[in-house]
Amino acid sequence: MVRSIILTVLVAFSASAGAQALSYNYIQGSYGRVDLDGSSFNADGEGLGISGSIAINEDFHITGEYQTADMDFGVDLTIIEVTLGYHTTISENLDLVAQIGYLDFDVDAAGVGSADDNALLIGVGVRAAVAHNVELSGGIDYIDFDRGDGEMRANAGFVMGLTDELAVGFKAAFWDDVNIYQFNLRYYFE
Repeated sequence: MVRSIILTVLVAFSASAGAQALSYNYIQGSYGRVDLDGSSFNADGEGLGISGSIAINEDFHITGEYQTADMDFGVDLTIIEVTLGYHTTISENLDLVAQIGYLDFDVDAAGVGSADDNALLIGVGVRAAVAHNVELSGGIDYIDFDRGDGEMRANAGFVMGLTDELAVGFKAAFWDDVNIYQFNLRYYFE
């Protein structure tokens, strides 16, 4: 349902006059909030991250992301994600994006110990240039953890260009037990 709404909104705005082409070459820094809401453990915190994307050719790109957060109760969270993405144009200002990748999720609790889990992920989403300096995005991923269970992650965001190279944005990701909200500063390069 959420995916259908996001796709409908993006398609409706994708024909906006003056929208610029989508770039898959950027680096960005982020400041965010993480909410862990497990069945036996709840913690919130804030942290920093760095991520980026580089186009391999006109159809494929590689993304990488590193996030850390200092949580309640002395808990530190680190997330590393690397994906290979495929993108194709649906309309002049709308791209369909598919990805496959690797995720490392590490939680370290002071005085208690640490736990980490690795996962493979596969996902699909859209990116839409809805105006000359505004981009919307949304998608859904299936994440298959080593411990034998999988979960879904939905994400949505926007980016607003300040100049041709510099932009600000917001992204939210919703997992089964984790919600992440990020404010981003992005630099595009070619």
